[in-house]
Amino acid sequence: MATKNKYYNIEGTIRNGFKLSGDYETLDFSFIKLGENGAQALAGSRSIKQLKRLTISNNKLTPESAVAIAGSKNLQNLQSLKMYRNKIGDEGIKALVETEELPSLKSLRLAHNDIGPEGARFVAGSDQLNGLTALVLAENKLGDEGLKYLAGSTKLSTLEILDLRKNGITDEGAIEFAKSPNFPNVQKVDLTANRLTDIGKDALKGFLILNLLRRRIKETDEGMVCDLSNLGIGDLECGFIADFEGFSNLTQVYLELNKITEEGICKLAESKNMESVTLLSLDRNKIGDKGIDCIVESEYFKKLTHLMIEYNDVSDEGMKTIAESESMGNLLRLYIEGNPYTDEGFNALGESEFLKQLEYPEFVREEAVEEIEEEEEEFEDVEIEDVEEEEDLDDEEEDGK
Repeated sequence: MATKNKYYNIEGTIRNGFKLSGDYETLDFSFIKLGENGAQALAGSRSIKQLKRLTISNNKLTPESAVAIAGSKNLQNLQSLKMYRNKIGDEGIKALVETEELPSLKSLRLAHNDIGPEGARFVAGSDQLNGLTALVLAENKLGDEGLKYLAGSTKLSTLEILDLRKNGITDEGAIEFAKSPNFPNVQKVDLTANRLTDIGKDALKGFLILNLLRRRIKETDEGMVCDLSNLGIGDLECGFIADFEGFSNLTQVYLELNKITEEGICKLAESKNMESVTLLSLDRNKIGDKGIDCIVESEYFKKLTHLMIEYNDVSDEGMKTIAESESMGNLLRLYIEGNPYTDEGFNALGESEFLKQLEYPEFVREEAVEEIEEEEEEFEDVEIEDVEEEEDLDDEEEDGK
């Protein structure tokens, strides 16, 4: 009869696990019922010293199992620990986040484990999570109280992903977290299946766009460049971009392939942050003619030399607005492909008295036509003179005979 702390053939189970994973760095026991005895035997095995990724899900593990794993001397290289759908509770997570035996841990995934606000408090206060980049506590019972503990933590600054789905969280907790300055590297916060309204959701969007801005800014010799292309950015995010205090001599802004409408571009057009911008890329958004109005009427977009507005529902009206705007006089290149304009709008750009410096698109301007006509006339005169000279020579030859 097996004793409580004995698990027969754990080494065989480990070997089979390595065979399935194809290396000695990954073990997945999601479909093997280790149980508490097996988890304790696993923690004591020297065969797992190279292990970097360990999954023990759906095993009904208790706090004692988590304590055993946390106390293992053989998991110094472990980077990812996934223990979904167990019952480790607050006591179990306390052991895992406070141990000094998991120094390489980067990803801790403990969804569906009966963890409450107290467990979140243990995470927030831990000194052992300096390298943690992903924390998954979905389907637990953290509530607003637990999220507030996390928001107040100054020890999770490396975190990039936070998954708190289905935790009974409301706008109160979401807003508190969004105000926290302690998570500069977080790129994703998942609070789906909680009790959030648009107020809480918008607060999180603002938090994420500010973090995104800090990562997407680059200093160059020509000035600051901000690339936010193809990130699903909409009008709400444009408001945060407009108010962002981290810009200095911003010269290039890339916002193509997003969801920006006239509302979003108008927010940017009213921002002093845009006063040094020379390149604005808005290809494949939905700013329309009214968005163009905001750009040309802005007192902060007057230094634009490059404007990209391809595929933006801009009609002849928008093209004429650009053509008639003195504030667009510095434009060198204007990209307009994929918009529903006609020759009327295109010709308005070519005939504009303010777009004399425009190099692209290329137009056959009146001055150029006149020069060509003058050159043709001069060429015709030369041809006539040559013909007359030839006739004179012929006459002289006949007289000499």
